[in-house]
Amino acid sequence: MKKDRVEAILEHWGPCLSNELADELVRRFRVSRPNARQLIVRSTAKRLKGISFPHRASFVYLPSQYGSMLFFDRLVYALKHTKHACGYGLAALKDRGGVLPIDHFKIACGAPKMQAKQVSAENVAEQLIAANLVKRVDLAGVGESLALASFDEEDEQIAFLDLNARLKVEAMALNAVRDWVKRLGIGSWNKVRVRDEGLLPTAGPNYWDLSAPSYLHPLLGVPGVAGPPSSKSRPKPGSFVCDIYLGERLTEEAAKAFIKKCLNVRGFNKVSPVLQMFLAESYEKEAVHLIRAHGAIAATLDSLLGTDVAKALHELASVLKATARSLVNPEKIDALFDALGKIDGAEGNLRGCLFEYLCAELANDHYLSPDITINKLVRGSDGARAEIDVLVETRKEAIFIECKGHLPMGQVDDAEVEKWLKKRLPVLRDFAKSNEDIRQLKQTFELWTNAAISPASQTLIEAENAKTSRYTVVCRQGPELLDMVANSGNKPLLKTYRQHFSNHPLAVAARRKGKVSAEPSES
Repeated sequence: MKKDRVEAILEHWGPCLSNELADELVRRFRVSRPNARQLIVRSTAKRLKGISFPHRASFVYLPSQYGSMLFFDRLVYALKHTKHACGYGLAALKDRGGVLPIDHFKIACGAPKMQAKQVSAENVAEQLIAANLVKRVDLAGVGESLALASFDEEDEQIAFLDLNARLKVEAMALNAVRDWVKRLGIGSWNKVRVRDEGLLPTAGPNYWDLSAPSYLHPLLGVPGVAGPPSSKSRPKPGSFVCDIYLGERLTEEAAKAFIKKCLNVRGFNKVSPVLQMFLAESYEKEAVHLIRAHGAIAATLDSLLGTDVAKALHELASVLKATARSLVNPEKIDALFDALGKIDGAEGNLRGCLFEYLCAELANDHYLSPDITINKLVRGSDGARAEIDVLVETRKEAIFIECKGHLPMGQVDDAEVEKWLKKRLPVLRDFAKSNEDIRQLKQTFELWTNAAISPASQTLIEAENAKTSRYTVVCRQGPELLDMVANSGNKPLLKTYRQHFSNHPLAVAARRKGKVSAEPSES
């Protein structure tokens, strides 16, 4: 039968694009192109839905091939071969560990936010989902994300630790780039935009990890061309943009998505020049050549921020990937503050990043060396996920600690407290009731902060605690934590806590005026 010709080629070649399949039918069986197309239509071959290829082509496969490694390998090849927007997105996602927050995917995939004759970043995500190459996941501690279809529950804990650490270190590095841009006058002082701080940074039709308008002379637009009629005598500012990836070395395939954006933003007469930079820990040789060949900067942490900062950021990533029983000594926290504290805004970020590790060290001393687990992801019976910052297990009690590191004179937002009580605590309770090691233990849910909570939040916690005697809900605030640290007898811990989590200049001034209880003496 004629339809066997199509099946024979697909069995030999594997899945492929319909125009390639038609070409092979013409070459091998000497049929006309219209007949070749009819043979494909009448065959048992299926067409992949969700992804549209150039020239009205479709991805064709046999039902028995669907979902196999051959199927996905051939599909990825077809996407890359046709320079399809989904191919760039898939490569960026795969290169970054297989999971990304949705907004970060929009930046990394190389597609524009909205542009005629181009697939938008939003549509790239939707097409990959429709083709079952990618799926939406709600990653505890990160939020709504996109993950490769192969991502499963067993990958979640490792993925969270790696992704959470990388995102926090990248945020620190982007703060350093922002500081560098402002101090050198490359971008306007108060208009440097960074991802995860409101609207996504943009320049031209694309999203970036960092963007800033620039008034440097080579980046100014031509009056009357790069601006509205009202600004014909005034040149429009150009832009400085930066994308970042601080995981494994950047591959050539992942670099192509960045280059796609670089070329795209240069294709508009009304868009002023844009200075483009990629910041990575290291690159494949081909990736560096590709970026530089297209007139962009391929920077590393060492070359841009210096060796000391690069080493400190690498060490911070290692600390943030710490897992069960992996406590961090106070001296390491001090060293990170010393090395990274000079970055504008870094001190507050470090306080938030490292507070839970300090709490784990404190819990280890306070509860006399129990089992300690950091950053544990758990799942309730309904599939809901939650992260336990610090889990303490003794022979009689399980303590679930939620850590909130702030400026000592600051205050935990009421919304954060309410989220802990209303969303996270029910999942943790559900997990505890089904866990054989924990369900027989006394259960305590504690909020630890070096700052304070409002009277309204305190009322919420007391009301939750009064609901039942089956578990306890409490909050330990700055002065109480300081007492615990002092009573632990751990002098390095007390030194670190005082220096970075208690002795903020405002807190010291307030104590001198008698507004805050005096610190316990070091003994």
